[in-house]
Amino acid sequence: MSPIAQRLQTCLQGTAVLMGIGNRWRGDDAAGPEVIARLAGRVEARCIDAGDAPERHLGEAVEGAPGSVLLVDAVDFGGPPGEVALFGLEDLPARLGTTHDVPLSVLMEYLRAMSGADVLLLGIQPETTDFGRRMSAAVDDAVRVVTEMLLAQLGEGPTVGTCACLSGGSLQPLNPVDSVCSIPHKGAAEGGQRR
Repeated sequence: MSPIAQRLQTCLQGTAVLMGIGNRWRGDDAAGPEVIARLAGRVEARCIDAGDAPERHLGEAVEGAPGSVLLVDAVDFGGPPGEVALFGLEDLPARLGTTHDVPLSVLMEYLRAMSGADVLLLGIQPETTDFGRRMSAAVDDAVRVVTEMLLAQLGEGPTVGTCACLSGGSLQPLNPVDSVCSIPHKGAAEGGQRR
């Protein structure tokens, strides 16, 4: 089991909310909404396609006091296209490239403060977020892997329990190296866009 899958298994307990963030018209930025589209109706988690304005969906995300909130977004954390990384609020890189206006750290802080939930970011490194482009092969493969991983974690039934990641109300950060997915993605080796 990858370090990301292990961390998700520990953290995605209780009532889970999955929020996909991104713009379907901007190439790899569609990764978050695409993961949500593939999971909706298949897991007992609240799946929210927040598009490129996640701040408009914060009330929906904290409704019912979820135990965990997982943001899924294409973010530039400096990895190769299609690489996947999992971050808690305390281990977010200082500079994290996104295509939306509100910083992810602000969203995560708000979600945690309003719900008491464990809030994580599952980031997928984009190749391109240019308007009008298709999702790259590397990111499409990463979306498939992330979807399968979340299906395995959440199953097709309800999740129960409490989050073992919380200690005094804060997420214990992992070594960022341990948070990087080691699953090879065929698209990353091929490069280029899927046509």
